[in-house]
Amino acid sequence: MNITVMLTCVGGELAPQMLIDLRLHSRHDVKVIGTDVNKLAIGRNFCDEFEVVPNGSDSSYIEVIKEASIRHNVDLIIPTSDEEAIAISLARKVFENEGIKLACTDSSTLEILTDKAKTYSKLKEYGIHTPIWLQVDTIDDLKQIVQDMYRELGEVVVKPVQGRGGRGVHIITKSITGMKQHIDKREIHSDIETFLRDLVKGLSDSFPVVVMERLVEPVFDLDLLAWKGDPIRVIPRRRIDPAVPNLGHTIIKDENLIELGESLINLFQLSWLYDCDVMYDKKGNPCVLEINPRESGSVAISIAAGVPLLDDLISLSIQEKIPEIELPDGVTIIPYKSLFNMNK
Repeated sequence: MNITVMLTCVGGELAPQMLIDLRLHSRHDVKVIGTDVNKLAIGRNFCDEFEVVPNGSDSSYIEVIKEASIRHNVDLIIPTSDEEAIAISLARKVFENEGIKLACTDSSTLEILTDKAKTYSKLKEYGIHTPIWLQVDTIDDLKQIVQDMYRELGEVVVKPVQGRGGRGVHIITKSITGMKQHIDKREIHSDIETFLRDLVKGLSDSFPVVVMERLVEPVFDLDLLAWKGDPIRVIPRRRIDPAVPNLGHTIIKDENLIELGESLINLFQLSWLYDCDVMYDKKGNPCVLEINPRESGSVAISIAAGVPLLDDLISLSIQEKIPEIELPDGVTIIPYKSLFNMNK
């Protein structure tokens, strides 16, 4: 069956591998329309067609995506950034009226998933273990709660309720003096004196924030493939570098993590493909860091390991049975820089 898929945000560094697998090794006859805000996005070279589009939060985004989808006769849109997933979900009828299917859940669920405080509250309500955390809305409360939690736990994390990729995260710890920046300057580590004296004022425009216990490594990504609240595949991946998901993973057949992923799918009644980040607390309990409202930027890892997740999304969209596979337990996938001859 021929199917045209629009894949958004194809500028990620692992996008080429994902697109190669989708176009050349799919069990479907797929035409791929890629989009990105950057006209030089690396993924454009691996799509059948490419469109430059506005940011997902731009007021013109939906109209541009709709026009491109109709012009290319798109059957299925797979949003791969938070902003695009939210925008497309809010405009669901615009696309469905044109016969275009959307690989994202309803906007009310995405509103919860994009807010860490709302996510943690929902998890706690349904008895799923969460880290110790509090939502804070003012500078004065933040100072007091950080001091109280630091005194009790020894280390504290402050993060915006909405954010991704370690952006805006502060880790207050005894292990360093002063301040150090990590993960391309996205994450800031400091001692408590430096945080209270120099850094807390920089959060005045970030409220509300979450103050929580610091969890311990390793870090896991869970690929959650689902349909109407039923789990289809849960793929736990342990990061080789906890701070940088695109440096590779090892697939781990961990029944506790698989059970956690299945519970999340059921709780949020998910359909399609999502990414969940998990760490453990100091008592050995797995804790959800966040559930992303779209597939992982490193989903190419699972696909390269033999789990055809994008093929599976296409099968879901056409109500086709998804083949059973054995989870590739212990398989490690790493990236490397390669070359591609565009004239062939």
